[in-house]
Amino acid sequence: MISGTRYHLTTEINRQARLAAEVARAQAQISTGKRLLASSDDPVAAAQISELGRTQAEEATWSRNLDVAGALAARADTTLTSVSRGLDRANELMIAAATGTLSAENRATIAAELKGIAVDLAALADSRDARGDMLFRTDALEIPVYHGGTVAPVASRAALFESVATAAGIRDIASILADAAAAIVEPVDAVRQAATDTSLTEVAAALAHITAARGDQGVRASRIDALQERLADSKLQLEEQRSKLESTDITEAVARLGAKDLSLKAAQAVFARINQTSLFDILR
Repeated sequence: MISGTRYHLTTEINRQARLAAEVARAQAQISTGKRLLASSDDPVAAAQISELGRTQAEEATWSRNLDVAGALAARADTTLTSVSRGLDRANELMIAAATGTLSAENRATIAAELKGIAVDLAALADSRDARGDMLFRTDALEIPVYHGGTVAPVASRAALFESVATAAGIRDIASILADAAAAIVEPVDAVRQAATDTSLTEVAAALAHITAARGDQGVRASRIDALQERLADSKLQLEEQRSKLESTDITEAVARLGAKDLSLKAAQAVFARINQTSLFDILR
């Protein structure tokens, strides 16, 4: 009889301990907002959450890379706009010089302005980004933005400033402007007119080249924007998937906590009442 009573007491104590543990678990789930408190709670879900975490970390890195790429693309667009304005002015000057009606003094003034434009464009070609690195590099910067994929936010220096197609072959903008300034101050009229006409054509080619480069820069920026939008959508999807696996259903957890707590209190009350019975009462 006594052994049987001891067995029942042990069983009841163990049952109450389990209820207390379940109450504590429900409280922890509610306070932390996490359904899984240990990987052993749901190994499959824990593995999925771990994989989602790795994907989120990777995409966070790619998102930061795209922010850098976007900043570089915007700076390059602004710089190329300034280059385009300079070449547009150079083209206007060459059109005026090609009329052949300007005085030597006027031609000298135009040549000086062309040289100034050349200096300005050389400075723009040497522009640096916010980190102090060259904006227009020898080799276009390739930034990783997804598995096995990169984006080049800015074209190379050679492609932008040293690849103007002319009748004389591929030329750089600096040489074209230098030749233009020299052409319009040539003292021999016939030579000056021929050289000025050639330079006018080459300056116009340089302007068209930069106009095309600005269009290409716009395409690069659009691609970066599209990738950023795609990553933003993916971020929301991953957060939703992870929340479904990891987060506590507060309504369900509160109801479960209430039920477990009520059961525990009832069991404790009954247990306390039974334990008030003396050994002589049990032996009767």
